[in-house]
Amino acid sequence: MSRPKSEDKRKAILDAALQVFAERGISDSPTSAISKAAGVAEGTLFTYFRTKDELMNELYLEMRQEFSRYLPQFPIQGDAQARLRYIWDKYLELGAAHPERLRVLAQLRASGKLFKENEPPAAAIVELMNAVREAAQGSELREATPEYLALLVRAQAETTIEFIRAHPECAEVCREQGFRLVWNGFA
Repeated sequence: MSRPKSEDKRKAILDAALQVFAERGISDSPTSAISKAAGVAEGTLFTYFRTKDELMNELYLEMRQEFSRYLPQFPIQGDAQARLRYIWDKYLELGAAHPERLRVLAQLRASGKLFKENEPPAAAIVELMNAVREAAQGSELREATPEYLALLVRAQAETTIEFIRAHPECAEVCREQGFRLVWNGFA
């Protein structure tokens, strides 16, 4: 009879994968390096994740869900602008505090190894798509899919974060201008 899996070990492996991917890049991160960083045997890693691709998918899903948990005061009754602004501010805060997470998310998305059919929408993504759908109703963008509009918002947010990291003295101005650019795009 096999021993029950430990949530602590699973989390340690995911945390180690994030760390190793951020330092070395996904393609230069063998599972041996991840298991070593997690403090577990490589066989233990494969007890929790059958393949590196499965590990990457689980890390991606966990990171998306984590962002949703970062939105405790979401203004669910607010108008589209208030909801979109809340997500914008939180995404910028999280990106500034954890730039390695943005790097790893970008690598995971670009890897071509994510199982899209198994990807449940994170609450933050659902709220973002609802807000952009509502915001676009009165504009030329009303025919665009919410998924596409959400990607445009994410791209602008990540560009803003990158610029702020290079020019921290412009942080507040860039945060405001970036959001205005996004919001005016829907007007």
